Amino acid sequence: MRVLLVGPYPVDPDAFEGGVQTSFAGLVAGLAELPDLEPHVVSFASRPGRPERRAAGTVPIEYLPGSTRLAFATRHRRERESLRSAVRRLRPDVVHAQDALGSGYVCLRSIRDVPVVVSVHGIVREEVKHLSGLERLRTRVFAVGVERYCIRNAPFLVAPTRYPEQYFGREIRGVIEDVGNAIAEPFFSVERAPEPGLALFSGALIARKRLLDLVEAMPLVGEAVPQVRLRVAGGEPDASYAAAVRQRVRALGLESRVALLGALGPDAMLDEYRRASVLVLPSAQETSPMVIGEAMAAGLPVVATRVGGVPYLVEDGITGHLVATGDVSGLAARVSDVLGDPTAAEALGTAGRAHADRSFRADVVAARVRAVYDRVARGSSH
Repeated sequence: MRVLLVGPYPVDPDAFEGGVQTSFAGLVAGLAELPDLEPHVVSFASRPGRPERRAAGTVPIEYLPGSTRLAFATRHRRERESLRSAVRRLRPDVVHAQDALGSGYVCLRSIRDVPVVVSVHGIVREEVKHLSGLERLRTRVFAVGVERYCIRNAPFLVAPTRYPEQYFGREIRGVIEDVGNAIAEPFFSVERAPEPGLALFSGALIARKRLLDLVEAMPLVGEAVPQVRLRVAGGEPDASYAAAVRQRVRALGLESRVALLGALGPDAMLDEYRRASVLVLPSAQETSPMVIGEAMAAGLPVVATRVGGVPYLVEDGITGHLVATGDVSGLAARVSDVLGDPTAAEALGTAGRAHADRSFRADVVAARVRAVYDRVARGSSH
């Protein structure tokens, strides 16, 4: 079976830009190992230029020129023309779009004679609530409508948890399957050496991630765990929010306890997971954060907010702890519990790693996705 996967495949293997790219790369790695499956990848570059061909192992990757401006306004005309050409040339049995936004829209609008599967990684109509200014307006006007189109018109959807199925409900007119997110193999091989009191936050410094809540919790954690430290790994796409985080760190006198590391490459992140004693994710909205799967694969306990798809990943009290969004004192208490009891923390990490081994390994996720492809190719919805 030949499958054409369409989406934002990373250009730099050492610099993934967000969870969709990370998930996409993990899935491709898993699919490449399956017998009788021939994956090909098409990714639209956000800059003009000639097509570029590379490979990820045995998988051919084509980077095609995309629309640099006004892509939504032109309904991705350039991408649709390029994709139709690629489909005629490659003659796939199934096309798999990697998000229910640009890639999903382009595939659904371009392809009529090949079945299309669309992955749902985020829920834009929820994420837009945490944006501001022009970005919020642009996302609300264009992206929310594109997402609605994909959810209502895709004959087959796959999702990393059951949360999108629960959220969209009757808007889904096709079939939706929970297949999970593929976590790269190196995370399962992390040899833990946790440092006492060391907490890790991994994610972009944006309002939706609510890092400020964790900063506010740090003095409370310090009362119970005097050696507490926080390392923050993530880019700063929202300069104003990052500035607010720095200002609050200074105001609370936490400069010696909180380290803002910026975006880190894969090897550096593996070291962070190795050293940390807990991963903390205080977000206001998540669908299936890759960092939770990565932490669990590495055997790192998780404290996260009970939002979106997170409760489908973290079993409260078994593989981690869940708290309400904005509950700073509750967040501090659960982080203190983990940092203050290494034996209990190890039990949480061990249970999390066992769950990740059953659910998030690339070969396990790829097998679930392959089963969807088989059903799609047969034209079955059962």
